[in-house]
Amino acid sequence: MGTGPMTDPRGRGHAATISPVPERVRVSFLCSRTQVDVSLPLDVPIAGLTLELVKVARLRDGVNTDSLDEPAEARHDVWVLTRHDGTAALPADRTLRQAGVAEGELLRLTAERALCAPTLYDDVVDAAARLNKTGSAAWDWRAARVMTFAGVYLGTAVWVYFLLSPIFAPHRAVLLGLAVVTALMLAGTAALAHRSHHQSDVGATLGWATLPVAAAVGWLALRGWGGYALASGCTALVLLAGALFRVIGTGHWGYLSAGVISGFAALALAAHTAGAGVGVTASLLAVFTTLGCRLVPRLPVRFARAARRRRGTEGDGGPGAVDEQDVWSRSRSETLTRSALYTGLAVTAALGVAVVLTARGTPAWSDLAFAWTCAAALGCYVQRPGTALERAGLAVPAGGLAALSCILAQGGSRLQSLAGWVIVLTLIAGLSVLGIRAHPGSQRLKTMLDYSTYLLTAALIPLALWVIGAYDRLSGA
Repeated sequence: MGTGPMTDPRGRGHAATISPVPERVRVSFLCSRTQVDVSLPLDVPIAGLTLELVKVARLRDGVNTDSLDEPAEARHDVWVLTRHDGTAALPADRTLRQAGVAEGELLRLTAERALCAPTLYDDVVDAAARLNKTGSAAWDWRAARVMTFAGVYLGTAVWVYFLLSPIFAPHRAVLLGLAVVTALMLAGTAALAHRSHHQSDVGATLGWATLPVAAAVGWLALRGWGGYALASGCTALVLLAGALFRVIGTGHWGYLSAGVISGFAALALAAHTAGAGVGVTASLLAVFTTLGCRLVPRLPVRFARAARRRRGTEGDGGPGAVDEQDVWSRSRSETLTRSALYTGLAVTAALGVAVVLTARGTPAWSDLAFAWTCAAALGCYVQRPGTALERAGLAVPAGGLAALSCILAQGGSRLQSLAGWVIVLTLIAGLSVLGIRAHPGSQRLKTMLDYSTYLLTAALIPLALWVIGAYDRLSGA
């Protein structure tokens, strides 16, 4: 019992007795075919009461509440309390008193369809997590997952270093066998994580980590057989990416990006082996992939393995009605597909320009001008995609290419070094403006960006001809 000092009219204090029993309200609630009258505490959050009310309703309906074999559809249901004459759900973080529930009111307990299954929590684990978070507020499950993913890719980088470094050349045969086993383990664990445990992010991360190891193994196995063998290895890597996606079932963004890069690398290696020069092959590769970024919005994009579920129960739109989760999955998958195409094309263009910049040792003015134009063109293309994920697929390679050109320009003349810094600062300012401008701004700015995009796109081919020395040959002739 609790006491509190009070003062009576005669000026003498006395103790008032307060009952420890919580104040209750008697209400009725409806759930499917059941109506139950219960007495509920007024000052308990509605989220804590909803679970108990669901258990009571299931007991009244004769359903075993301890059964763990719930149908997959039921896992996507979120139970909410609403008033009988209204449709708005009572806030789950409020109490019945705060929600204004009166004595004798009739409430309805309904299951609303969610796009994804709600997260289930264990009280003991949640309490331990809260204690851990109190001790280290910045460390939560998200940070732990990010660190785990970083550790996976760090291990992948270590394997690639072991395979390619000449220090471990005497043990290369053993390392090749262990690398193949590691790649198979990563692929198997990724498939298990997604297929059995429905952890799509874990499956995608482990599946993507397989590709660098496989690429390093292929390089060691085929590098002594010539350019056509390496081109065949790149083609095999494209097929491997497709096979991993089919086996694992998730992460098509990374596999499609890697497939685009490997496919263009196979074409470039085959062309160079056939007799084309390094500068010609790299510059044409950069031009074609940069221009290809403009064609991505026009490509017919299919969503990747977004299985359509049909609901034929009464009240669900009849047989053949498309589930709302399928619509969301299809839209998300198409966005990821376009982002993967942007990323693959932009990264391939950046790699081609990097080869142009490093082919002569010290880059010439033609090489730097070509690199800056490609980076600026990719930066201007950022304004076309409608989602941040698609824009990032263009902006990140453009920024990396600009930074690389600035670094390599420092090895040239003083004028080249100064021009490199000016160009990079200009590109950074332009990308910042495009990033802040999520929606179309003034018509004048939009027109200026459109003209800049047109001019930069038109300048790619003349600059590529300058890089390969076509103008010198014409003047000499």
